[in-house]
Order: sequence, then C-alpha cells, then structure tokens
Amino acid sequence: MSIFVRARFDAHDQRQADFEELALALQKQAKDEPGTLTYRWFSAGAGSYLVIEEYTDDEAVAVHQERAAELLARAGQYADLVHAEIYGTVGPEIRAWAEARPQVTVFPDFPEHGTES
Repeated sequence: MSIFVRARFDAHDQRQADFEELALALQKQAKDEPGTLTYRWFSAGAGSYLVIEEYTDDEAVAVHQERAAELLARAGQYADLVHAEIYGTVGPEIRAWAEARPQVTVFPDFPEHGTES
C-alpha cells in the first residue's frame, strides 16, 4: 500500500524565492527516485506552499529522505512546516519522526488502525 504525505509550509519573510528554488530542486530530484510515485508542489500565494507526495512503501520514503537530506536541511532556513499529514501504514522510523513533531499527524490505513500499539 502507498504512503501519502501532504505538508504545508509558510516561507519566512524575504525567503520566498529561496524556498521556491529549493522546492523546485526537490521536485526535480524526486523524479528519478525509485518508489516515488508523486511529488508535486502547489502555492496559495503570499509564501504559502503545499506538497503532495506518494511513495510505494517505507523504503521509498527512506530513499527520498536520504537523497534529499541536504535540501531538506535547508528548508528550515527558508520556511516553517505548518502542518503535515502522513497517510498509510508506516514503520517505526517514520512514526518516531512524526511523533517528535506536534504539527504532524499519521493516519494509518483504517483496517489496521485498531491493531496498532
């Protein structure tokens, strides 16, 4: 089953152009990542951005995180992660990452939701 991510970012004052350049670099890189099915950015204007991601599985998410580590580290210099939702059954590493961030919510697949510890 796929893992979907929907995340919203607000660019810092005067850093909108930097964040847009970074988002485009991430999108370009994601095109060649095995297991990355969708990676699209959207803008509501005035420095508000949304990314929609879809991965085949946890391993594909890990590959993206590893390949994009340098770019993702710079993202915090240009914008704040306002809200993120992760949909699907995720492994312990992704769950731990999400639990460390109060603005992130994980939505497990419904039939499995009641069986998680």
